Amino acid sequence: MTTRKQDWRINVARTDGHARVGAIHSLALLFVSALALISALTAPAQDAPHGLLQGLSCMSCHLKHELFGNQIGSKAGNANVCLSCHQVGGLASGAALADRQQAKLGADAAGQPKPEGSSHRWDTSPSGRVESLSGAPSSAVEANGVYTGRYAASYTVTITTAGDAGTARFNWTGAGPGAGSGTSMLTGTNVALEAGLMISFLNVRPSPAFASGDQWRVTVRPRITAPTNADMLRTMAGGKVVCATCHQTHFQDAEPFDPQSPPYSPGGGQGRHFMRTANDTDQMCYECHASRFVTNAVAGSHPVGVLVASNAVLHPPAALPLDKHQGQMWCSTCHQTHNSPSDDGKLLRTANQQALCAQCHANVDAVTPASHLNPGNGPLWPGGQYGSLLPADSDAAHRGSCGNCHRTHGWPDGINAATDYPSLLVEREEKLCFTCHDGSPVTKNLAANFNKTYRHPVSTAGRHTTTEDGNPASYGTANRHAECADCHNVHQLTPDSIAPVPPAASSALRGVARVSVTNVTATSVSYTFRGATDSAPVKEYEVCFTCHSGWTTRPAGQADYALKFNTKTASFHPVEGVGKNTNINVNAFVNGWRSDQVMTCTDCHTSDDTTIRGPHGSAFPYILKKSSQTGSASRTMANSELCFDCHRYDTYANNNATSTVKNYSRFGSGNGHAYHVGSRRYPCYTCHETHGATTLPN
Repeated sequence: MTTRKQDWRINVARTDGHARVGAIHSLALLFVSALALISALTAPAQDAPHGLLQGLSCMSCHLKHELFGNQIGSKAGNANVCLSCHQVGGLASGAALADRQQAKLGADAAGQPKPEGSSHRWDTSPSGRVESLSGAPSSAVEANGVYTGRYAASYTVTITTAGDAGTARFNWTGAGPGAGSGTSMLTGTNVALEAGLMISFLNVRPSPAFASGDQWRVTVRPRITAPTNADMLRTMAGGKVVCATCHQTHFQDAEPFDPQSPPYSPGGGQGRHFMRTANDTDQMCYECHASRFVTNAVAGSHPVGVLVASNAVLHPPAALPLDKHQGQMWCSTCHQTHNSPSDDGKLLRTANQQALCAQCHANVDAVTPASHLNPGNGPLWPGGQYGSLLPADSDAAHRGSCGNCHRTHGWPDGINAATDYPSLLVEREEKLCFTCHDGSPVTKNLAANFNKTYRHPVSTAGRHTTTEDGNPASYGTANRHAECADCHNVHQLTPDSIAPVPPAASSALRGVARVSVTNVTATSVSYTFRGATDSAPVKEYEVCFTCHSGWTTRPAGQADYALKFNTKTASFHPVEGVGKNTNINVNAFVNGWRSDQVMTCTDCHTSDDTTIRGPHGSAFPYILKKSSQTGSASRTMANSELCFDCHRYDTYANNNATSTVKNYSRFGSGNGHAYHVGSRRYPCYTCHETHGATTLPN
């Protein structure tokens, strides 16, 4: 094990150079004196690339005597010393940085500046980032305290009465969910705004230090804390994270995360990033972002410190780094601290989020993207409407992005902000879907369908889980539910390029769990559960059988419809396969139906709104698209009833039709269908079982 050499640096001064940090420590005096005696200005105890072989010496970064505070740096501000080389044309132009690259993420509110930046900030603090909006010195206002809010917020501070700190007055206005405001407040030290945030006013200009109209913006982010590591903490200039907080300048012995970094050797180590402390498993990230270090998404953030499984839904990344010891993913697997290609303030290792997620998540198909993941016409979050406070996203570059529905580090529940929505979602269950599928922006109003009298019970809460696959009890009476995700896989569903041929399901049902059947006899079937990752083509009735078959426990009185549609029974509607009576005259049907065709459940069970397909909701019982009175009481059937959507009304129910028309039915002549239904007023259900009969034909 390499022993760390003594780091002789002293506490770093504030980066703006306006304030001094007390008297010089006696050790600092000795250090300055020693430097003054060095004529050769050599630095033999430095590792590459900050060493003699690279043409550097102590005086490349330090002055012999104090100038800027007590840091004896060659420039005011720690970051400016680093940037004197780390710039285009500088000695470290291969790792060039510029002030404009610092990440800028606004408040969780509409109308914020577009997020930008490709590098971690080197002038911010856990208490927030201050920027001038009026030309007044940014150093005149400091953010203090510990922000305890659950949302990112920004606070605009405006001087309303000129004067020095202690006499000038200001107004403030917050932006972000639940943010407040204040008026005619007195400037001073540690002036409280809200949620633990305080600001201090400093007289950095001649009196009056503050002029009316001076304005600043303070941006804060939730769940960020000051480091506990003493070495990192002492290098925070004025409470701000600077380059030296994470990087030292002399020695390379601390292990970086970078799996490509070379082993350490004294005097060498180029490519080890001059880490201030060991960071091979992102220990330094933990210092400020401890809340992100969880191993399960239930805790409100993407898991870290975990192996990436290799299965049907996950696979290890091909182009993202894992830690060099155990191959686990950490913060740095997804985030690149400097010069990130995303340039959107999130410091992602890929130019867009979807490409990043697809590195591990096999259900993200970037080649043939699902409707929700299509960058061309996929969704763009319109803003929470059913409880979520996530503001609308107007950046077209985010269309079809995973971030429209998920937040990698969690999103507070709109009802109870102390907790996050499950599965890193931005809204709960069907309300997430309704945010788009309520008529705006998506034209088809499914939310209204689920408010109709007869509907699938999507309003049940907390019953659907991502681990329920294969367990009949998860779908049974005690836990019976029908969430959107039970029928739709949002990561895979696509539009139908051509109409599916029954029993094949619509592409809207692509990639969902279902139950297939094998018909053993007329009265028995065997069930096979097929998970969402099963590659066999989905048949629509299989999705229905997950709840409406003997595979699970059904409510009292509900039939096993897998038995009803069993192709070995005496008679059945042709759902699983072609029906028994394939010789019926084609003229006995309407709307293009024939006796040798197969139908789907949703040919009958679907919305009464003709623009919407699927059993979401209807004004008619059993979620039927048209009226269908199943009683056997004598009545005259109307041409508008469901049966006559396929079966010709004049053939089956109009005794005044011509003999030719009535005889299209196999039971048409004499006292046939038209006579019984049209004259005797027996509805179809008097004789026929709608789904199927195990013993009687027709």
